[in-house]
Amino acid sequence: MFHVEQQDQWKEVLVEGASALRLQLKAHHLHAFTIYLEQLRKWNRKFNLTAIRDEKEVVIKHFLDSLACSKALDQTKESPLLDIGSGAGFPGLPLKILHPRIHLTLIDPSQKKTAFLHHIIGLLDIQQATVLSERIQDIDRMPDYHRKFSYIVTRALNVTQLFPSIRLLLAERGRLILCRTKPLENLDVHCGLSITKEILYELPYRSGRRVLTVLQPSPL
Repeated sequence: MFHVEQQDQWKEVLVEGASALRLQLKAHHLHAFTIYLEQLRKWNRKFNLTAIRDEKEVVIKHFLDSLACSKALDQTKESPLLDIGSGAGFPGLPLKILHPRIHLTLIDPSQKKTAFLHHIIGLLDIQQATVLSERIQDIDRMPDYHRKFSYIVTRALNVTQLFPSIRLLLAERGRLILCRTKPLENLDVHCGLSITKEILYELPYRSGRRVLTVLQPSPL
């Protein structure tokens, strides 16, 4: 468990950081993020779920950076959202905590990481959340997932090679949201996706600049 003073400090960082991003967190959100961070610390002792171990850094560079994706969500009521390469749940799980009506699917090929995701989802009693120990190239062979997702989000670095699979899974008017440190360049014009906007923002506490690159299916 966290020392009370330590817990109060990172909660303050989370609340103030969310406010800087124009997001409001309530008591039940803070309770969920407290459990999330505690479990992440425990599991990190055995498994390398995230290279960031300092609590404040986790709050800023994982929790707040994930919540910032809300800037690219027009509506979240029961929207199917796919998080590719979710790892320890970022950005999908913090978004689900903030927007509980999202229908969330998390995929990651690491069984250790998906075991953690199953654990934390059960512990927080999160509904409408699915975890798959798969690669996206495996998911795109499953017809049930074709054109299913209103939103697909990812923090993956080499995501452009995944565009053909993403195009199959994205709904006709769906959005692909790339969480990046710089704007996307040299987009293949034949991938079937086109950039509609890029949202620049600063992480709180001078923790770096970020950009959300939003793409949608190109007209046929």
